[in-house]
Amino acid sequence: MIGKRALIIWFLVGLLGVCMTGLSQAQDAKGTPRVYTLEEIVHLTLRHNPLVKKGKAYIEKKQSQKIMAEAYPNPTLDVLAGYSEFRDSPTSISTLERYITLSQPLEWSPKWEARKQAALEGLGGAHKALEETHIHLKAVVQLAFYELLLAEKQAELVFQNVKIVEEVQQAVKSRVNAGEAPPFEEVKINVELLQVQKEISSAKGAVRAARASLNSLTAGALSAKFTIQGSFKSWPEDMDLDSLTATALEQHPTVEKLRTLLKQAQQSLIQEKESRIPNVTLSGSYQRDAGREAFLGGLTVPLPLWYQREGDIANALGTQHQIEADLLQWRNDTMRDVIRSFEQSRAAAAQINTYKKGLLKQAQEAVRIAQVSFQYGEASLLEVLDAQRVLWQTMLGYAQAQYDLSIALTQLERSIGGEI
Repeated sequence: MIGKRALIIWFLVGLLGVCMTGLSQAQDAKGTPRVYTLEEIVHLTLRHNPLVKKGKAYIEKKQSQKIMAEAYPNPTLDVLAGYSEFRDSPTSISTLERYITLSQPLEWSPKWEARKQAALEGLGGAHKALEETHIHLKAVVQLAFYELLLAEKQAELVFQNVKIVEEVQQAVKSRVNAGEAPPFEEVKINVELLQVQKEISSAKGAVRAARASLNSLTAGALSAKFTIQGSFKSWPEDMDLDSLTATALEQHPTVEKLRTLLKQAQQSLIQEKESRIPNVTLSGSYQRDAGREAFLGGLTVPLPLWYQREGDIANALGTQHQIEADLLQWRNDTMRDVIRSFEQSRAAAAQINTYKKGLLKQAQEAVRIAQVSFQYGEASLLEVLDAQRVLWQTMLGYAQAQYDLSIALTQLERSIGGEI
């Protein structure tokens, strides 16, 4: 009885937990948007993006090709039977004739080994291609993430700018009502407010577009309404261009994939050359007819007299040369991309330092002085608005520099095939 009561209690507690979980999820769906970090979005992308599924399917295809390449030719069994009658004989003779033949093709061993090795290298190349896809998708997600982060930062600055202009508008309105400023000042600040308010819809549209782009990378796995949590990348002080280039040229999955494909092409070339030696077929037969029983053995050898696979060998050699050219081209492109991303990131880091060391503080101080001077009648409204515009443009430039650094570092990581 006690065991049944305990079981019922545990069942009710579990049912209550499920209900509470469902209620919590419903509240989350209707309430606060889900917040995602960059790592969570990357994880969702690698789970749901069609490119990953396509890469896994390609691996499955190469695995099946490996199985086919390792398979040995099946034997062939021929069975013939029939009724026969000797009509030329003085007496009627009839019998059941039987012919049984078993044939086994024998493949040239070096050709079979080369085909098997080529399939094995092809499977390795498929795995490296999937790693290459992961690196590409991680970089694309980071680019989209920082695009959304910049759009949200710009929207935040737009709202702050509108709020500040509204505060200035109230101050101007008070001065106009008190007779301390001409009515034209109120007209000018109203026009300025309309101009900055126009940026709100544009900023909101940029945020929605960036959010949709990021969600598409996860195949819609993010919630309907979501926000992101994170910051821009910072400049690593210990980066060395030579070591980054060496890492890219030696450890990038793309170069490993191309090297594997080159080995596959070399094995395919060996296979075509060895295919000039024909496969033979061994056979054994049993024959039984009227007054006769025989056991026979046979050997079938194709004679490559007119065609000795010159075209197939030339095609395999051309494939090998093409992959060698692709490998050389990739090395040149990678060296260029690493250098370009490195220099772009260094230039963006220098701009960020410039903003931090003086531009931001100077622009903020200029706005403060202009606002105080305007309150005491020592500065005009135009001077206040100019100072505010400079501050807003400076903050936008600082956010853009942070974005540029993050983009350059992301491109650099994609070029070297790993994190910095």
